[in-house]
Amino acid sequence: MFRSLSGVRAQYHTLTLVAVSEFDEWKVILYGPGVTIHGSRQFGEAKAKEHAMVMAQHYFREVRKEEPPELSSVEWGPTGPDDWLLWRG
Repeated sequence: MFRSLSGVRAQYHTLTLVAVSEFDEWKVILYGPGVTIHGSRQFGEAKAKEHAMVMAQHYFREVRKEEPPELSSVEWGPTGPDDWLLWRG
């Protein structure tokens, strides 16, 4: 059985940033073509968004060896029912 987690998502260049709430913590994941990045847990939506942006910027600098795109292009919106699913078999 699948259970959906709710939270926020944004598009940042080639990466999709997702932060979802589960009980008292927020989980953060970034994904794009050929990459999935799992962040550390955060305690609050604002911290989760900030963590996602920092991870994305480091990914572009350290892995892709390019300057990250401008931060002003990021608009957060609510996640949909299929953005983050947990499997409970």
